This record gives sequence, C-alpha cells and structure tokens, in this order.
Amino acid sequence: MKGNEKKMPEYKVLEFTENQQRKRIYDLNVETNKFSKFRYFRLQTPRQQYLVNKGVKFVCESWENGEKTLHTGLISTGIDDYYFGDFVDNKKTSLMIFHFTPETSNVMIYFFNGYNKKSIPMKRQFCREFITTTILKMGAESVHNVKIITTRERVEIILHR
Repeated sequence: MKGNEKKMPEYKVLEFTENQQRKRIYDLNVETNKFSKFRYFRLQTPRQQYLVNKGVKFVCESWENGEKTLHTGLISTGIDDYYFGDFVDNKKTSLMIFHFTPETSNVMIYFFNGYNKKSIPMKRQFCREFITTTILKMGAESVHNVKIITTRERVEIILHR
C-alpha cells in the first residue's frame, strides 16, 4: 500500500430479496448470508419533515420479538440506486450502503460493522469512494472503458463493455 492510499475497512455483503406476499419488505437470503443483526427490513417513505430536510429518501426498519432492531433513514450517495444509513447496536454505530437493483427486486447491503463517519457529507464521500473503487475492481475484467463524472450532488459512472 502506498503512503497516500487508505485502507478500506472490513465489510460484509448481505443480499435481501423483496417478499412477494408483503411488498416493501425485504428478506435476508439466509442460505448465503450468516448475519444475525436483522433478518428482514421494511422500506417506507419518510413522514416527518425533518427527515426529508436531511435528505432521507426512505426509512428502513426491522423488528424482532416486538423490539425495533433497525431504524435508519436512507440518504442518496449521489450514485443512482445507492443509499446509506446507520445501524446502531449497543451505542456502537455501523455504516450500511444499500444498493437497489430494481429489475431484480434485490437489495445488497454493504455492512461496515463498527465503522462509521461523523457527518452526512463525510459518509457520502466515503460511500462514493467505496462504490466507485468496488465497481471498478469487481468489473475490471469485463469493462473496457470507465468514465466517472463527479459533481457535488452526484456521481455518474458510465461503463462500456
């Protein structure tokens, strides 16, 4: 690792699929994911104006045995279909990056256990860096030309195969 390169924190990739009987409920694929913090989540649009003012596009919640185990607002990273939120467990926060794939009804969550940033702009910047380097790294074999256009509000990634 070069002196100016940052070490990427460890993360776990979790796959959730929309429940066909209960819309806007996403179930953890337990066959491929060993994860016990939450088994499903529900998405809804924010009702409180202060959440909308903070940039929250969705509210994500989960319960187990009548107790709320997950409650976070999802904020856009500025990259299409990618959002971020927090998971709080015993006062320890973990960053989560959600990747929605509308054509498959799947949601991938990149879960950074015990890792987080202090402010929304810092979280957004970390997420953008993670997403662009992960996409580039994972798709390098099949992608011939990658163009990344970054503005303050969003990042556009154009892949040519």
